[in-house]
Amino acid sequence: MLAAVGAAGATGGLAACAPGTSESPKSPVKLGLLVPATGVNKGIGADLENGFKLYLEQHEGKFAGHPIDLVIADEGDQVKQGTDALQELHKQSVAAVVGVANPDLLPAVRDLVEKSQIPLIAAHGSSSQMASAVYIWRTAYVNNEPGRALGIHLKGKGNVALVALQDSFGKDVMAGFSKEFGQTITPVWVAPTGNPSRAHLANAIDEAMNSGVSAIFCYFPPAYLIPFMEGLASAGNRRPVYAPGVVSEGVALEQLAGAKDLYTAMQYSSDLTNEANRTFSSVYQRKFSRSPTAYAVAAYDAAFVLDRATALIGDGSVSPIRLNAEISKVGQIISPRGNWQFTQSRAPQQKWYLRQVRADGPIMVNKLVSELTTLDTQT
Repeated sequence: MLAAVGAAGATGGLAACAPGTSESPKSPVKLGLLVPATGVNKGIGADLENGFKLYLEQHEGKFAGHPIDLVIADEGDQVKQGTDALQELHKQSVAAVVGVANPDLLPAVRDLVEKSQIPLIAAHGSSSQMASAVYIWRTAYVNNEPGRALGIHLKGKGNVALVALQDSFGKDVMAGFSKEFGQTITPVWVAPTGNPSRAHLANAIDEAMNSGVSAIFCYFPPAYLIPFMEGLASAGNRRPVYAPGVVSEGVALEQLAGAKDLYTAMQYSSDLTNEANRTFSSVYQRKFSRSPTAYAVAAYDAAFVLDRATALIGDGSVSPIRLNAEISKVGQIISPRGNWQFTQSRAPQQKWYLRQVRADGPIMVNKLVSELTTLDTQT
């Protein structure tokens, strides 16, 4: 299969990377897309929708010859709203659901998904603490992985200060770093606030500057990250500052002019040079007038997974239970991020990359620096 994909890719067109389809008429398959159209995660929702729809468009709206009836539901930014939207999709007899941008929603709906026996493919980060589930698959990453990747990268290169917002993601990513770094480091925790000023971050800045470390690993949303980086600069910081890639992905990147030179770890960079990404990135930029994000790629790959699983069913009925069973047999996913496959925990085993936030004329970009590592299967 890979040889055929490579030959087809050389002629141009990401559609060549897709599973083959039969020309005989096949029954429609209804799928749900659960993405936020409102609220703080609206930008992520747009990326997820763009990625999934782009794959559909490149394949004439079909998966393995089955016309796709796509039902989109607004996840919002509250757990209850997302749960209600997922239940509505289930009532419409969808064969599978893709999406989920709210990091708190996936653990909250785990039992609902398992009871429904309708597969959910999460295309955004997910907690490493969530219990495994038969019907939940993840095409993005587990939240501790960017910390793990940077822990491996910085191990043996001196001491590191950990500074983070005290929320579930911050705890996950900092634990991942310490695990791979080989040393338990107590982070400087910053309490959430409605006014994340430099004064609110003063203690964290002082601790990072006075700890005698050679590097700083932090996690903050842009509203916190900008005053934190500015505070470090004012204090004369010359140490490299690292962060999980989520802090500079998508719409967040547009706010980071004050965080230039920040290094981030992510499982995708829009300037990767593999054949699949060269094609995908150019098509995406022409269609949406901006670079693709890791979120768009995760949703695009989710479509590939469902397409391939549908093809494995053959001419049979595409039921949720059958579709879920075939997802486990998909094998290697040909992706713009680099080829990857599901682990036993139903999350990707994939490469991680080091990027740097830089100015490219009037806009900020995540410039690829190097490959970091391919993480093992633990979560």
